[in-house]
Amino acid sequence: MIASRHCPLLDRPGPSRELTVAPAPWQARQCLETGLVYLANPPAQEQYQDEFAWEVTHADESARRRQEEPLLHAASSALKTFRKRWLGRDKLVGILAGLIRRRSSSIRLVDIGCAEGDLFRRLVNQLEPAERARLEPVGIEISSYLAARADRRLRLHGGRCIHASGIEGLEQLDAATSDIVVLSCVLEHELDPVPLLRACRDRLAATGSVVVKVPNYACLARHLRGRRWCGYRWPDHVNYFTPRSLAATAERAGLRVTRMGLLDASPLSDSLYAVFGRPAT
Repeated sequence: MIASRHCPLLDRPGPSRELTVAPAPWQARQCLETGLVYLANPPAQEQYQDEFAWEVTHADESARRRQEEPLLHAASSALKTFRKRWLGRDKLVGILAGLIRRRSSSIRLVDIGCAEGDLFRRLVNQLEPAERARLEPVGIEISSYLAARADRRLRLHGGRCIHASGIEGLEQLDAATSDIVVLSCVLEHELDPVPLLRACRDRLAATGSVVVKVPNYACLARHLRGRRWCGYRWPDHVNYFTPRSLAATAERAGLRVTRMGLLDASPLSDSLYAVFGRPAT
């Protein structure tokens, strides 16, 4: 484990308070300057490639919740399936489709932490053939197993997947060449979210967008459920954002918030959405 990690929004140690939401040996703290909640002793970054890879911890966490709260887990899974399959509600895909339809030229879409490339599959199902033809999908995935699967899927659409961490993968792309960068369920896993967002900014085209989805630490369910809140994942999630701390993170990275409305940051939702862009000139 990393022995001592200070708030990732500060370049120095700052005042913080210990929280009692994390099971031993994990230590959660809240920065008194920024309000960000973070894991003070996370595993080293390389451990997330295999030992704490998403496909491993996600399966373990699902099994735990299914055993401890079988009725709630079944109801939650059924509701998610119903909303996406029958109501067609996929907020992240809706945001991306809207950004794509505002453009008439080719679009490089970079999905950081792309897992198996499922987001692109869901997205293309919502687009017209002409819109799909303008997309160049690029995935970046730290898990070797998932990166291989995503690469096979994305190459069918003229894209590829880079097996690397977020920053290392972005460094393989030319500056100012990416039109949309997606960080869906990524920043909560990132030990250094500000440098990652800066790398996104540097690869972003002048009118490009960074689309973010993270657990909403300010949601009502977190207050009601306490330590059982679905947004807690130990030690996977090392940062917990509110709308205010997420906006502060973007600002420190040299980005500006272009979208984070009431429905994007609803206290009734476990998820928080935002779109960032380059600073106005």
